[in-house]
Amino acid sequence: MPALKIFRNRIPLIVLTAVLLLVFCVSAQPFKAYAEGEVVQIPTKRTMSVSGQGVVYASPDIAYITLGIITENADAKVAQQENADIMSKVIDSIKAEGIKAQDIQTERYYISPKYSYDKDTGESRIVGYTVTNSIRVTIRDIKKTGTIIDLAADSGVNITTSISFGLSDYEKYYNEALKAAVEKAKKRAQTIAGALGVTVDVPVSVSESGGYEPIYSYNYDYSFNMKAEAAPTPIESGTITVRANVYMTYEY
Repeated sequence: MPALKIFRNRIPLIVLTAVLLLVFCVSAQPFKAYAEGEVVQIPTKRTMSVSGQGVVYASPDIAYITLGIITENADAKVAQQENADIMSKVIDSIKAEGIKAQDIQTERYYISPKYSYDKDTGESRIVGYTVTNSIRVTIRDIKKTGTIIDLAADSGVNITTSISFGLSDYEKYYNEALKAAVEKAKKRAQTIAGALGVTVDVPVSVSESGGYEPIYSYNYDYSFNMKAEAAPTPIESGTITVRANVYMTYEY
């Protein structure tokens, strides 16, 4: 009995000890995690970013010209009909030279009134109408560009227009420029790595951009070539510059 009584007297002390031990363990956990966080560090990856540009020069093989007709008359319907007759003649003449229907597209067509202003009364009145019609023609045989212009002028085209040149196989030249850009970027990365005394392998990210610049776009005045006996119109297409840019990131 005395032993049992002593044990019962010690129960509160045992419980208190257990509670204190539990509190100590729980309160020690944040400190442990914090301490581990201070000791165990995840190394930051080092990176280098480089860029490269590739340039390819190509001779254009396709031309785009805009052919325009403007007619005027006091009667809007008459002006429209005159314009339609001339445009039909123009289209027939360039088709005869090998231009396909799918390469002829109407670019703009509009009718605008002509006004006469009376300075005495301050009033304006319509005295006629102007009809403007233009088509965009794709010339896939670039050597025929001058001939098409001359045919259009002889057929009635009478307003200033524009000429531009492009590449039918643009992707071919762009891919060449892209390869050159990648090689330049890789060499730059290797040069930097060598100077740092490290090595680089495959880039962890790559992006690209680019395009080509239309090398020619100018106005051509048909009033300089309205006679059939005039010399053939000389057209120089020049060279198109195709550019590609790449951006690479390496880890080391």
